[in-house]
Amino acid sequence: MASKKLIPQLLSCQALKDLLQISPQPVAVLEADLSKQIKADFDAGHIPTAHYFDQLEYTTPTAFLPRGLPDVKSFEDHLTRLGISNEDHIVLYDRSPSGFFAAGRAWFLFKTYGMENLSILNGGYHAWVRETNEIATSETKVSKDETKKFTVKLNEQMIRYFDQMMSNLSLDIHSDQRVQVVDARPPNLFNGTEAGHMPNALHLPYGTLFDQANQYLKSNEQLAEMFKKAGVDLSKPAIYTCQGGITASVLAFIADLLGQKEHAVYMGAFIEWQQRAPADKIIKGDIKPAAN
Repeated sequence: MASKKLIPQLLSCQALKDLLQISPQPVAVLEADLSKQIKADFDAGHIPTAHYFDQLEYTTPTAFLPRGLPDVKSFEDHLTRLGISNEDHIVLYDRSPSGFFAAGRAWFLFKTYGMENLSILNGGYHAWVRETNEIATSETKVSKDETKKFTVKLNEQMIRYFDQMMSNLSLDIHSDQRVQVVDARPPNLFNGTEAGHMPNALHLPYGTLFDQANQYLKSNEQLAEMFKKAGVDLSKPAIYTCQGGITASVLAFIADLLGQKEHAVYMGAFIEWQQRAPADKIIKGDIKPAAN
């Protein structure tokens, strides 16, 4: 008997269209967002079979963690009500220009909650409209199969918190135990005098990851070269960070796509770091040495 063909982590619109017609396993399509504000747009037209997924539902924002993890039991019940189980392959998309914003953060959330069968649609909703012109306006029917349940299996290796970041920084820069930290924020924040960055953080801005001409993620070869130029060693663990945990999740997805085995996201990101870290742990301004 032939084995099932694995569904790629990064899906083209044509590949998703094919999956929706015939798939080796059940596929659940989720339009990921970070609030219910875009729900009206979803109702007006979305990818066929998609459910609307507000990943901040059942979360409690704090000053340090404005985008925390949802309550586990509530999250399980919510996914189960949508007819989604751990056996499904989840395809995520959003309405950002290139499809990698809320979808990237949703990928991190599902990975943290133990889901491995995940893909992101390259180009997102806008690419789907351009390429297929197939839009649904009716509500997607939910499976009535009561045996389908979603169960969280927490993967704590995906998350880092403030104290862990401080402990990592306390290690000698040349120590094998020290984990590289990669910041996804734009240069004006990373090198800014008002914001800054963690000591010895590597810099790979989110905005450089996409082909600006057609709004798709750059090729694996281009992305691997970008990670290398930024000083990121994909053969070693990394912690990804940004301003609020969203674009860092996109970097973590790409690192996973490129074969990095250990990658985590700093949950509090720079929102928390700026409030809690000692002054000597925030490097402000461009620290590159001046030319002679």
